[in-house]
Amino acid sequence: MKKGFVIIGAGNGGQSLAGDIVLRGKNVAAIYDKNLQAVEAIAKNGGIKMSGPVVQGFAPIQCATNNLEEAMSAGDVFLVAITSNFHKALASEMASYIKPEHTVVLLPGYVGSSILFSNTLRKCGVKELPLIGEAASFPYATRLLEPAHAGIKARKVALPVAALPATRNQEFIKIVQEAIPEAYLSSDSLSVGFNNVNPATHVAFYLFNLGKVESPESKSSDFHSWGTPTVVRIQYEMDAERLAIMKAMELETISYDEFHEICYQNKHYAPIPQGQGLPASASQAPDRFIDEDVPMGLVPMSDFGKKLGVPTPIIDLLIQMSNVVRKRDFTAEGSTLESLGLSGMSIEEILTIVRG
Repeated sequence: MKKGFVIIGAGNGGQSLAGDIVLRGKNVAAIYDKNLQAVEAIAKNGGIKMSGPVVQGFAPIQCATNNLEEAMSAGDVFLVAITSNFHKALASEMASYIKPEHTVVLLPGYVGSSILFSNTLRKCGVKELPLIGEAASFPYATRLLEPAHAGIKARKVALPVAALPATRNQEFIKIVQEAIPEAYLSSDSLSVGFNNVNPATHVAFYLFNLGKVESPESKSSDFHSWGTPTVVRIQYEMDAERLAIMKAMELETISYDEFHEICYQNKHYAPIPQGQGLPASASQAPDRFIDEDVPMGLVPMSDFGKKLGVPTPIIDLLIQMSNVVRKRDFTAEGSTLESLGLSGMSIEEILTIVRG
């Protein structure tokens, strides 16, 4: 049966994904966002303009809406391109309209994202769950260039994905590859979430370059070129802690360097020049580099480390620094074993849930 893809989120990623899928000849039944301004620009233009070295052209979009029920009634595969902090809230909102034959793809997932999404649906009264899974990253490095105009600077050559439970992996990959041909199967969704290297890519560079982050030039700077020998050393020490936690659970590991080899063939891509009238999220150094990567990535890593007896001094330091910088308590806000519904379980019990 032909799948109708619905994009949930009309920010940098969602608009890039919608435009790319359409220009690859697939059906985007709708794009949804709570932000009326984002979808109004798409509706006014009749679609999304695509520019940059990866894909060019105009992608017609028939339905751009801030009505979730309307969007969900238009298709059956929901590609979720929102900040992962809001996955729980989205699951609660989708629960009234979700069906067993639906598919939900979290782009990307962080540690335990699929578990959190499925548990939330259950708590909202969903008896028979849809197919749920996640990717280790977003399919592209991309930003909005103008309203309803996206610029993909790089497409990932390969993208690890997996379903929850892993016994549904084959079913999941067939559906995902219709929209994202670069997707390939990883072992399980917990490995995929742990292998999201956004925290390693962003957090140390952001915290140790606050002077640049808070300057007007940061919006258009090449953030990924901000590494110095010390900052890069901290980045790799943090990633080593992540890998140690994963190895203690016998998960499928992808190191920071392996990830960039798999996804980008170790190439560096400079930002595409942007226009005016864009949201703060379109900055080259957006707030989510801390506000998402710390609570959804580093906090659950630290919590798993404590359970396993794996020391995480660099991860814990970066969490505390982020708390100070943002004047927030990310440990209280973020994903933990308790908030994921896993507290009191053994690692074997957790892996049984993940693997099926």
